[in-house]
Amino acid sequence: MEQDPKRRRQLLREAVSDGDLLLLSVNYTAYNPFLLCSRLKRKTGSWITVVLICDEEERELVESMAHFCMVDGILFLDPEIPVEGPGSFELLTSILERPKPTESVDVLLARIEGRLGADAATLANRVITSLSTQRDSSFVDQVSDAETGLFCCAYMAFKLDEEFKRSSRFHQPLTLVLMDLPGLRALCDTERVRTLGEVSGVLLNVCRDVDSMGRYDDSSFLLLLPNTGWMGAKVLAERILEGLSALEVSSCHLDPAIAIVSMPRSDVQKKDDLLDLGRLTLVSAWAAEGKDRVQVAE
Repeated sequence: MEQDPKRRRQLLREAVSDGDLLLLSVNYTAYNPFLLCSRLKRKTGSWITVVLICDEEERELVESMAHFCMVDGILFLDPEIPVEGPGSFELLTSILERPKPTESVDVLLARIEGRLGADAATLANRVITSLSTQRDSSFVDQVSDAETGLFCCAYMAFKLDEEFKRSSRFHQPLTLVLMDLPGLRALCDTERVRTLGEVSGVLLNVCRDVDSMGRYDDSSFLLLLPNTGWMGAKVLAERILEGLSALEVSSCHLDPAIAIVSMPRSDVQKKDDLLDLGRLTLVSAWAAEGKDRVQVAE
């Protein structure tokens, strides 16, 4: 094998072909796996899959660096299980298998412009014009919940689909937070409406502009936190609980229960899996007490 690192990387880039699956060990010191991954992914004309393999103790550091270098997957291996062996390659390819792009983004954009009969600048002007009309306010009304001013359940379903696809496509973390306030069900209509407004105020105050917040059902709220892991979501949950504890609810306690589910994870392959896991985790939060009323999906 060529000893010069630069020459070795060049030979590897020349050797890969369309459809190849490459496994790079983070622990192998003869090369920088992150730099190599980044260069391989930039290779023009090939659709290759790169997977980094690391130990559990390196997980937190490797995960963020790997996403930055456009890795397709990260495997955290049990030291008792060998990487090589019968069926291991087939298992990897089945997990990472995905359809290849048939056309470039430029080709697709050109086709869209042709169908709409305008170039990009004209289309942008149309969007600006439409957003400045009265139709924009009616759209906001349609996607908002009347009692809280947050997004309605139907629009949150759309946002969940959008954020899930973005997270999967760009290998970025996404966290779903389900919060239920059982105490709302015991309030009279007047106090319930007032409390809902105060709860939405707490959420708007502690969440970021990029987060999506909406009404899930009568007493529940759904939050979508892009580029956020479970630890960041748990900090947010603690701030929400602190804000809720300051609300004046005379007839009962809100008794909040919060479920946190973060991706990527192997048992979440579609957005419905993410939401179902959130519901199951919320059931565990309902059954707990104290600090355990905030549950993170295992």
